[in-house]
Amino acid sequence: MTLYFDHLVHQVPSPENMKVFLNKRHIHTVNGGQHTMWGTYNTLSYFGLSYIEQIAVYDRALYEEAAKLPYSLHYTFKQNNERYGFSRIALRTTNIEAEAQRLRALGVEVYGPDACSRTRPDGSVVQWKLLHFGQRGQTIDFPFFIEWADGDEERYAHLEASGALKTTQHIAMESVQFYVQDAKATAKLWQQVMQLAEPKEHEAFISLQLPNIRLDFYEEAAASKMMLGNKCEGPFGVTLRDSNRSKETLIFPDAFYWLNP
Repeated sequence: MTLYFDHLVHQVPSPENMKVFLNKRHIHTVNGGQHTMWGTYNTLSYFGLSYIEQIAVYDRALYEEAAKLPYSLHYTFKQNNERYGFSRIALRTTNIEAEAQRLRALGVEVYGPDACSRTRPDGSVVQWKLLHFGQRGQTIDFPFFIEWADGDEERYAHLEASGALKTTQHIAMESVQFYVQDAKATAKLWQQVMQLAEPKEHEAFISLQLPNIRLDFYEEAAASKMMLGNKCEGPFGVTLRDSNRSKETLIFPDAFYWLNP
């Protein structure tokens, strides 16, 4: 089964402020809604069906309960001492039940699939299923898997009709950058667990190719030339492409948006 990149999660203190900031820089960003089962809310920057999610906590008690689920987004945020910045990526599947069975057969710990939902600003509800998995002692969490209730064409049409997807914006997500201690070992493990093509070695990084994006793994020497401050294993940057715009870098704590680098 083919996995597609779905979204990159950006933990922020204020999604509202991120929305204002990104829109001023012509990166179309809209209100997402509330996850009432987790105590979080978000804004969203769509690039086709792929997107960046800016997320924050609005209900501490609900979030603390959600953070008890191993390998979940909220668990990762808690384990990282609620560090702001990029934290996880999600991969999209059309058969999450089969993926759960496959991962269990590999011997990794699997939680779910779990049914989830979010209330949009217009009051409508969007639904999906999530699958979390991992291995004890891992220094970087695997992606989590998502299966949307609606198909790709239906989702695209709704995003366009609602204004969440701005069709006059021609920005595409090209790659996500990760800092890891051992790029070759991490890329090989992810390739095996997620049944991807063999990793490709570049001068400064090792990459994995998904149908709609590239994942780049950097070790300390190369990552240090790109990052500011302390390094924590995990995603730290995203490359965006737009042939109609010039080069620009947006810098946040542990999160870099590189436009046409």
